[in-house]
Amino acid sequence: MNRNDVKSALGVIAISGGLLGLSAFAVPHIVAYTEMNRQVPEAHVSYEQQHTGKPAVQLASSQIPVLKIEAEAPVSTIQAYLENTVTEEEIKQYNAYAEKLRFMDAPKLTRPMTEQESNRSLILDDQYRFDGLRPKQKLPMKAGNYEFYLDDSKATLVFPKRALTDEELLQFIDWNYRLNYVLSLNYAKPQPDQKDISEAEALGKARESVTRLFGVDLSKMEGKASYNKSGPEQKGVWFVHFQPYRVGALQTQGKPYFMYNVFIDSLSGTVIDSTIVELAYKRTPITAEMNGRIRQDSSWLQAARTIVADKQGDTREIVGTTIIKDSIYDKRGVVAVLVKLKDGSSYTAELRYPEKKLRCLIYTPASPASKS
Repeated sequence: MNRNDVKSALGVIAISGGLLGLSAFAVPHIVAYTEMNRQVPEAHVSYEQQHTGKPAVQLASSQIPVLKIEAEAPVSTIQAYLENTVTEEEIKQYNAYAEKLRFMDAPKLTRPMTEQESNRSLILDDQYRFDGLRPKQKLPMKAGNYEFYLDDSKATLVFPKRALTDEELLQFIDWNYRLNYVLSLNYAKPQPDQKDISEAEALGKARESVTRLFGVDLSKMEGKASYNKSGPEQKGVWFVHFQPYRVGALQTQGKPYFMYNVFIDSLSGTVIDSTIVELAYKRTPITAEMNGRIRQDSSWLQAARTIVADKQGDTREIVGTTIIKDSIYDKRGVVAVLVKLKDGSSYTAELRYPEKKLRCLIYTPASPASKS
């Protein structure tokens, strides 16, 4: 990431609603759940509309564990807490710290967090968000009679050689949320206008898409929507993210879980990208030899057609399917199939190798030229 973008990027993540906020174990790194700007490479292997069979498609949701979640969804109180407790002096301190980060490749730490500290921080972060657990004191912002503090003059987090206590981890978590909150005050958040669909509509469309494609019940998952504008035309886009409540506990216990990302055109309300995020999934990179076999196996193309017609429920005529040839997909263990429709629009179905699990479905509307 460009060092000049650190401040604005942190603000964007913070303002997105908490799900994408930095958690204590992740500082100082920013991790994106989804590739915001996908470049679909040119398709090479043609397959005309001559195969009509529709094979069974294994969706990722077929292996989703049943999560035992509270009858009532927990509610985060962080926003109100920060609004009432962050002082003007803190705002100045955090802004000054962020300014120092502009000239650094990354924030400095005297040592990395251990795996044990990271696991404990995940549990504490859940409790901070949903149970109102707070540190007894704030993280010190200068050297003094303490072992864990931020040396503001050097923009360095100083760690003790021993393991951090729960109180110190809570101070770290609290500092992290406070930093993000202050930076969010500097971020001019784009707002949808009357032409855009509402946040509630975006959440509804995202739920419908994920349920339809992956067959999951999202009623017990935490969903957040954020609005942004992208590209030279500054087109409005809703980004919706779903994840289990208390995801930190699941991570610490080593339990598998799934998250879902959905991008929606804010003007038309069209879902343009639905993706399942499976962090524990072990990729199988595709070799040249495997590639050769895949291109001789029409079931990949038929699987993509089945997803578009049966799962997506698109009744428009499919005029062709092609496997997209690109080394990036090979490294990621994904077979990407372009499904072309008669009106000029298309879908890209990304299927996991070798299971043919649906990872992502991307929709590209027909261009104005193709409609004329």
